[in-house]
Amino acid sequence: MPTATRKTTTAKTTTKAKTAAAPTAVSENSNDNVFAAAEDFTSAAREQLETLMTSFNGNVEGMREQAEELTGEMRARFEKTQKHIADMNTDMMDAARTEMSEAVQFANDLAQAKTFADALDVQRNYWTNLFETRMERAREMSEASVELARESAMPATGSFANFFDNAKAFENVFPFAPKA
Repeated sequence: MPTATRKTTTAKTTTKAKTAAAPTAVSENSNDNVFAAAEDFTSAAREQLETLMTSFNGNVEGMREQAEELTGEMRARFEKTQKHIADMNTDMMDAARTEMSEAVQFANDLAQAKTFADALDVQRNYWTNLFETRMERAREMSEASVELARESAMPATGSFANFFDNAKAFENVFPFAPKA
């Protein structure tokens, strides 16, 4: 009987050894699957990165050019506004000098008036001329300022919408399903 037991024990040991070896074979196959999946993931990530860089490099130059055009246009508008304000300040200083000269002349004319009627006539002429001149200057400055405001408020020729259209090319990198 010991011989039969030995055969049974040997058979059981051999079966256990085969069972223990079987998971090892399965784990080697699963490691191959894991490595293959990791390699697939790595290559997909690499392709995605290359697509991103291609889209970025292709569009960044166009976006930079459009940004420079918009910046140039805005700078020109600001410079035009600055020149307009400087011209208005110069006109206002000239007007102040002219009014001061006219005020001195008014005081001289008023002092030389011989009658009360002459003094009233000098005052009427001075004040009429002063108010008419001021109204004309205010009208001219208002018209010039309104025209400048219209020009400055016009839409930029290099549209911001076109600027962001270039950014839409980045959708190739991560395409999403359209919203329902």
